[in-house]
Amino acid sequence: MYRQARKSPALAATLAIVPGLGHFYLGHNLKGVAYLVGVGGLQFFGFDLDLSVIGAAIGVPMELGGAGLWLFSIVDAYRTAKQMEAPPKT
Repeated sequence: MYRQARKSPALAATLAIVPGLGHFYLGHNLKGVAYLVGVGGLQFFGFDLDLSVIGAAIGVPMELGGAGLWLFSIVDAYRTAKQMEAPPKT
């Protein structure tokens, strides 16, 4: 039976500072792409909308949402790595 290599939760969280990279390290590529696109999109479009006075009402919350999602992705990478290193329950 194939045994998966152990992954460091601390390294996964550190790599997740770059959105999605911690999940790519863990082998969760789809989740990594989702975080990369989600955080990147919210930050990019939020900043773009924030450049106008009217757009600031939408842009600032989008930027804050992107920052929240980014922080959540770091915590999620750490927790996912912790779950992966735990022995399987029988």
